[in-house]
Amino acid sequence: MSGQQAAAGERAGPITSLAAGYEGLHLPASILLDNVRSMYNVGAFFRTADGVGLEKLCLCGITAHPPKKAISKTALGAEEVVAWEHNWDAIPVAEGFRRRGFEIAAIETSVRSVDLFEWHPRFPVCVAFGNEVDGLRPELLEIAATHVRIPMLGHKTSLNVATAAGVVLYELLRKYRSLKMNAG
Repeated sequence: MSGQQAAAGERAGPITSLAAGYEGLHLPASILLDNVRSMYNVGAFFRTADGVGLEKLCLCGITAHPPKKAISKTALGAEEVVAWEHNWDAIPVAEGFRRRGFEIAAIETSVRSVDLFEWHPRFPVCVAFGNEVDGLRPELLEIAATHVRIPMLGHKTSLNVATAAGVVLYELLRKYRSLKMNAG
């Protein structure tokens, strides 16, 4: 066995154990990013998308897309394995997901938002995140069947968009896994 093969074998053990209990699970969810400014945030989305086994990342508007050095810096190669597309206009992308039976969920604090931990998603789900400062555009908020908020107990009323994605996506994964385990 070569040194490279041995090193690969050593990595396979811990990596495999990180997915224990999730074998064969594919999260039926996609993300729509609209006008996310920071390439580092975009890279973090790729990394989280890979971690939860997301179907696709839709990068819209001014949201940067690979290949970009700043994206790669935080994605650490995830941008090479996660399916993605770029479109200038997020509206037709969201409408396409809706036509294909996806629940469109806007991650946004609004008067009609439900608490993330009380939300009962209807899979498949397209989760929409907006600009770091302005959030999602009103047109996208109208398309969304559901608005979801992350509980904020401190003085600040929001999280960094990539941090929020990690919270939301792992909660989605938890809920989907629970559904699958209870169904079978």
